[in-house]
Parts: sequence; structure tokens; C-alpha cells
Amino acid sequence: MSARGRKIVAALLVVMFCYAATIGALVAVDSTRTTEGMDEILYLPNEKLLAYFTAGLNTVIADLLWLHCIQYTALENRGQRHFTWLEHMLFTATRLDPYFTEVYRYGAMFLAALRADPEASLRLAQAGIKVNPYAWQLPYEAAMVFLLNKREESDSRYFATQYLSMSAATGRAPGGVVNLAAKLQDEFDLTEFEKDLWYEMLESEDKFIRELAERKLIEIELRSVCRILNERLDMFAQRTGRRASSFEELIDAGLIAAVPEDPLGGHFFIGEDGSAYNTSLLDDMIIRAKNVLITNVKFYQERYGVWPDSLETLTDAGLLEEIPAHPWPGKQWQYDPGTGEVE
Repeated sequence: MSARGRKIVAALLVVMFCYAATIGALVAVDSTRTTEGMDEILYLPNEKLLAYFTAGLNTVIADLLWLHCIQYTALENRGQRHFTWLEHMLFTATRLDPYFTEVYRYGAMFLAALRADPEASLRLAQAGIKVNPYAWQLPYEAAMVFLLNKREESDSRYFATQYLSMSAATGRAPGGVVNLAAKLQDEFDLTEFEKDLWYEMLESEDKFIRELAERKLIEIELRSVCRILNERLDMFAQRTGRRASSFEELIDAGLIAAVPEDPLGGHFFIGEDGSAYNTSLLDDMIIRAKNVLITNVKFYQERYGVWPDSLETLTDAGLLEEIPAHPWPGKQWQYDPGTGEVE
């Protein structure tokens, strides 16, 4: 490295060290001062000014600021719990590095749970969603704000459903989040909202995202067909006093024109409970529910060194609140305690 290069690197290191030391000192001072007059104190410089002085090391400074933000939060939580500078620190870090999803996620949690400021929490989460549309955690945290911190508001569950749908629409959310979104969607009938999200993803440059969006749009239509078929089955039962045993009976009764087709290669059928199902939807639900079980079985094995004796052991250990029912009507999960395999 040339002498000039060494000087530049040394200068940058000095800037970083001084900045980190300054923030650390401010955190320490802030933990001991009273809140009187703090509104007039500029705790951190404007992020544009910071970006100018970081010489392109925005992400490095954002990392440092996030570490000090955690330290500040811990100190405040043990002290007066005012968290005066928390929101400013979080927004400064995210403006330095807009793709720092951990700051948006955990910062939103800190603001909602510790500072009891759901509005600030939502502002941070919404800012993160705009620049990180595929981060399922951010709309999920926004949904939790509505479900937990704003639950007394009449429309809180509606807005929570919208954000959970956004989280599920990323295609990366865990099965539990997807299932919760589906449950609330049924309650509020947000099918069109979900469609719009997937139609937007059809424009993605990522081939995987486009293919996923195409499949999810088909699944939405399949769910709609299942609802219609079940409505027709109810009508048949009201007319005849019994449930239809086949779709042909619905055709003969003039309730449907033909048995619907499944573009995904599956088929519709009437289960033993007299309800209409679709195999493609059931297969997808089985995969998601099975993944939840397998993940927790492996976690149990890592924690205790043995496979759980049964799936119910997962609830006894506090890993799951309940064992998800097998999506296929009439079927039960098959578990091998010798290998940890779930089928």
C-alpha cells in the first residue's frame, strides 16, 4: 500500500474511532442526566452530515450506531426508562444503511414494548418495508403493534391482517405467520388485497419471485373455488337433508356446471366430513405444517440431546403451544421417536 493510501486508511480509522467514542460518551452521559432540557440538546448530528463525514463507510457507522443504540436501550431500561433518543438513533442508523433490516425490526419492538410508542414503532417499520419489501419480519412487526399495542382500537385487527398478508406475501414467512394471515384474511375477506400484493410481485426481476407469485395467485383462485363448492354443498344439504357424496350430485341438481379443474395438477374432492377440498392446497398446507414440526423436533434434539418421545412432548417443553392438526381430513401425523422423522 502506498504512503498516501496508508494515510487515508489511518484517517478513516481515526474518524470512526472518534465517532464511536463520542456516541459512547453521549450514551453514558445520557444515562446519568435528568430529562430536563433534553429536548433542546442535539444528541446526534444530522444523518446527511454523518454520511458526508463517513467517506462512504455508511454501513460501518450504522453498525456502530446500532450497537450503541442497544447499549443505550439497556441503560435506559435499567434507569428512568424515558428512551428519549431511541427513535432518533434508530432513524439515523437506517438512513445511513436503509437495508439494515435488524434495526427496523428490533427497533420497532423496542419502541413499542419499551417506550410504549406504537406510532413511532409503526413509522420505523413502514420506513423499512418501503426499501426492504421482501423482509417478512417488518410487516409482521407492524402487525404485532396493531394486535398487541393498539388492540383496543376498533380497526386494529383489520390493519394487522393487512400487514400479516404482506408478510405472508413475501414467500419467506414461517408457516405460523402464513396460517395466522390466512385465518384473519378469512375473517375480513382480504382476498383482493392479497391479489394486489402478488400481482405487484409478478413485475419482479427475480424469476423465483415471479413463479411464486403466479402459483400464489392460482392458489387464491383455488381457495375461492373451494368456498363456492362448499356453499353449493350447503345448498344441496338444505334441499335434500343430507350432504352430497360426489360433485356429480351437485351437477345433477343444477348447482354447478362441471367439476372444476386445478391448473396446478391437483383435484377437488369431497372429504368424509362432507366438505370440499383441493389436493394442491392441502399439499402446500402439509408442507408448511410439517416444516413447523420438523424444525421444533430438531430444536428439541439440539437442546436435550435426544429426540422427543412424541410430538406432544414439544408442547410439554414449551416449544409449541399446540401441535398443528394434519391438514388432510381424517389423517394424523406419523412420528418416529427413533429418528425424529415426521410424515
